[in-house]
Amino acid sequence: MTMPGCSMPAANYYLTNLEHLLGWVEAHHGHLIDDSTRCFMARFRRLPLAARRLYVRLMMRRGPLFRIDRLSYPEVGPAWPAVLALCLGGLGALSGPAAWRERIGLLRQEELAERLADRRPRSWIRQARRPQRLQACLQHGPESGPPLPEALRLLGVEELELLRLLYFGNGRQGLVAFILADLGVLRFEQVTLMPSLPWRSPAEVRRDLACLRAADALATHCDRRAGSADATELLAVEGVLAEAAVAAPTEARRNRALSRLADAWRRLGRDERALAVLEHASGPPAREARCRLLARLGKTKAAAMAQQQLAQDPGSDGEADFSARFDPLTARCRARVRNGALPRRRMTLPRMDPEQRIEQVVMGILAHGGGRALHVENGLIGLLVGLAFWDVIFDPLPGAFVQPFQSGPLDLFDPGFRRRRAAAISRRLQEVATGTITTEDLIAVWENRHGTVNALVPWFRFTTADVRGMLVVLPPATRAWLCDTALRAPALLRRGFPDLLVLGDAPRCFTFMEVKGPGDVLRPEQRRWMEALVAARMPAHVLEVRWA
Repeated sequence: MTMPGCSMPAANYYLTNLEHLLGWVEAHHGHLIDDSTRCFMARFRRLPLAARRLYVRLMMRRGPLFRIDRLSYPEVGPAWPAVLALCLGGLGALSGPAAWRERIGLLRQEELAERLADRRPRSWIRQARRPQRLQACLQHGPESGPPLPEALRLLGVEELELLRLLYFGNGRQGLVAFILADLGVLRFEQVTLMPSLPWRSPAEVRRDLACLRAADALATHCDRRAGSADATELLAVEGVLAEAAVAAPTEARRNRALSRLADAWRRLGRDERALAVLEHASGPPAREARCRLLARLGKTKAAAMAQQQLAQDPGSDGEADFSARFDPLTARCRARVRNGALPRRRMTLPRMDPEQRIEQVVMGILAHGGGRALHVENGLIGLLVGLAFWDVIFDPLPGAFVQPFQSGPLDLFDPGFRRRRAAAISRRLQEVATGTITTEDLIAVWENRHGTVNALVPWFRFTTADVRGMLVVLPPATRAWLCDTALRAPALLRRGFPDLLVLGDAPRCFTFMEVKGPGDVLRPEQRRWMEALVAARMPAHVLEVRWA
């Protein structure tokens, strides 16, 4: 079914998109392609058309094995000729007997039940869920039922990931971006591309790709094991994450992974190992975690030195805040502002349905009393910055835009974003503060750019009436202060902002409200926003809800 306003792309669109990706990378980043990747590209281009179509189809699915009897694509035709062409071309391999465990994992529910028919009671099979049936089949081995289906394993996957990284400049995007643009589902800002990447050699690209894959593997293992992993898995990941990455987004991802890896070691009772992991950190949140762990282990002098390093060169607003308040002797952060300093109000409500969001309940009560509130949590601040600084955000600085499917510059959430655009941001803040950029100017950006992908602007969260209502009550000086505060600490663009904006009956009449249910407390980033609002004399308070 085609979405309204969308056109169906040609049947060969996914292959065309990959071939465009290969050609683009070859033309613009040829010096970053190593021999192994060039070999992959040559092999892919030599494949028959049907085999190339099948390869692209499968690499967009979850592998690593694919049942050949389940491959059915009209544009590919019969599966087996294409499969054999992939194998002969060096980009596919048939799974052998050694892969029987993975092949059993490809079986459907009824096929698992069939393999267990002579080995388990019928009632057990009927009641068992897929994981239980699968585990039982694995226990009985490959000979306990009908022959297992033939399966294909794609080869060259790492080389393809490397090419994808070189095209998109990040580890998040893939060919889905092409498809959504082809369908008209997403519309991207037209920006002059200056495809300059941070890597200087193929080895550096490989290094960052390995880092991204290790971070993904760690997340998968920890999620699968409810937050922990075994030592063998952790050691494998640790070896990769020990070396710094080149690209800033990858290095930020590595630091988050190091913090998670250290947590996993601590859950295994290996505090010293966790500390060794954190020694490799170059930024948040791992440097803060290292300081905390040093203090907990009684290494007070080392903790104090680590704290001083953070204070002298903070990598984020959070690190600066932590270094100012952390006490190495107690391994705790001193309260920056006493609880009573934040304006607080209380509301008593009947105990509500757990499925209900407490913010929506409070909004309903306000509406019943004739008031109006908007749920703006982490949406308003991005909206203001996105609309007021649209041209600044999409200014094609060298290396900021390297491909046509970006929701913003590659450094949008990096601490250096503001520094690299200091003059333009300073001018725009002045224009916002003085009212030179008017409400109607911002509404015009909202209407003219509506739906164009911008990482900051939640197009479908607010209506035009909502946006106008927010802008009417927020005076120019307030808009400028909010934008200035967020742009000084890019992390604040995405978290911690108060839940509700309560709209008054007149311009400049508003209140920011953070809603907390029973037992809920302010998170550090929420506290930072509330304290900043109060310090700037903005009307803001915490609403504490209690059950009747």
